[in-house]
Amino acid sequence: MGVQNFQFPLTLEFKFSLLTELKVWDAGGQLVAVVKEKMFSIRDEVRVYSDESRRVQTHGIRAQGLLAGALDWKAKRIILRADGHEVGAVQAQGMRTLWAAGYELLGPNGDLRFTLRDDQPWLGVIEGLVDAVPFVGDVIGIAFDYLVNPTYTVSDPSGQPVYRIHKKRSFFSRRFTIEELRPSPPENDELVLLGLIQVILRERQRG
Repeated sequence: MGVQNFQFPLTLEFKFSLLTELKVWDAGGQLVAVVKEKMFSIRDEVRVYSDESRRVQTHGIRAQGLLAGALDWKAKRIILRADGHEVGAVQAQGMRTLWAAGYELLGPNGDLRFTLRDDQPWLGVIEGLVDAVPFVGDVIGIAFDYLVNPTYTVSDPSGQPVYRIHKKRSFFSRRFTIEELRPSPPENDELVLLGLIQVILRERQRG
């Protein structure tokens, strides 16, 4: 199927395991991508494949700069095709990301294409307070994760909402859906999907 030819809404699902693996399906149930995150390295790296056997890599996403990524949550992450062609980048929006999701999706020339905002930033504050309570916080946090499903809105430079991400958690997996709120040029699909994959990986780490 590939990341340039799919139908919304998209479903992205993690299975709980020692390794981070994310699979993406489109509205027709076709596999769009398999995503693997390279762990324990000096630079964040995400590899995107077109098949479950992970024989064909289509894209890579890397934090810009040495010792960036896991050690620098503000690092810009560059999205590249397998042939080295730059698709664009994801940039966290400074201090905003400590309390609520705030990201920019940039074109290959650094132009702003989309912004992402957490629709319920207060949920992150509550979740942080709950997690701060020893033992009890862990139990409450599990229930909180199961019952609360945050959403994120992706808007164009004029502020018009274009996509929405829904976070749907369960005891056995963690699932996100991406819906298209209004038609967007097909050439944006590649940047949007890959950029939101990177954002979802970061937000998964935040809880």
